[in-house]
Amino acid sequence: MKPAQILAALAVVLTAGCASLNLGPDAYELANIKDSNIVPKSSPTAFVKTFDKFCTKGPRDSQAAERLLRASSYVPLRRRARNGGRVYVVDDRRPAVAVSSRGCMVQAHSRTGQTERVRRYVAAAFPSAVRVPADRLKQHRFEEAWVLSGDQHGIVATRRTVESGNHSNYALVLYRTNGPVRY
Repeated sequence: MKPAQILAALAVVLTAGCASLNLGPDAYELANIKDSNIVPKSSPTAFVKTFDKFCTKGPRDSQAAERLLRASSYVPLRRRARNGGRVYVVDDRRPAVAVSSRGCMVQAHSRTGQTERVRRYVAAAFPSAVRVPADRLKQHRFEEAWVLSGDQHGIVATRRTVESGNHSNYALVLYRTNGPVRY
């Protein structure tokens, strides 16, 4: 067999193997994403900009949110969250994004400067937000939280989860309610 024939035969075998799995494009893209980019080390600015784009200013309709996320190169993880939400990831340093009918969250590994950047963002984006006293947060496992009022009702909160070793994840959450929140 000539080298060109061997390459052609190999291409047919490899293509047939992939086609027989009947996987969609999302599965192929997720299979090649770096593990470190599922929950990446996002800069404080990237963390806040992602939250602003997809959570604060993003569409509340899940189909419109998916279109916006996909247009920004995000793909959904296969499993849905317990609340029917969806988690989207991208193969770079932007944080993971989770969206549901009632809320939105971004998550990344903890990095220096994130906490202060988030505090400044919340003060600027939600000027009428009221900080929840620390003693009220323990039951919800939030690190910090602010109650929203005015045009928006809900809570903006941060949560930190510790992984094995000395690694932790930092999440910024927007939970929308139908009316005023009491704390």
